[in-house]
Amino acid sequence: MAQRNPIAHSDVSAAEAARKELEGLAAEQGVRPIADLDSLKAAFWPEHESVDDFVRTVRERRRDSERRSIE
Repeated sequence: MAQRNPIAHSDVSAAEAARKELEGLAAEQGVRPIADLDSLKAAFWPEHESVDDFVRTVRERRRDSERRSIE
């Protein structure tokens, strides 16, 4: 039994139109594909601290932010 494609033609058309719109916007703004992942590196976190430290800090700041918005 043949499987039907669950994606409607109108969904494909909308996705294609959105892709073309994004490509046009990227070209207009001079956005280029990423050639080197190292170029995305940011120096916002000290190298000597672990990912666990980072996650813990983010969670603490979110909790602090939630407390402030309730008070």
